[in-house]
Amino acid sequence: MDTLDILNTAQYVIDKDGRQTAVLLDLESWEALRQLLEELAEDERLGELMAAVQMDEKLELEAAREVYQAFR
Repeated sequence: MDTLDILNTAQYVIDKDGRQTAVLLDLESWEALRQLLEELAEDERLGELMAAVQMDEKLELEAAREVYQAFR
């Protein structure tokens, strides 16, 4: 289920003045929305982690191989 599908399942609660006050989603749509939000949060955390380690020391390929071999 993609974002548009989720939005198309939304039902609105209307107050006595005709204003939309809340949104109802069926459980399938709610679970799909939760999954999308979790994936976005993971993507954001990955970006933060990558930015945090961007300036860390990096090994050249051969040095990385030597370290890898030492731990095998």
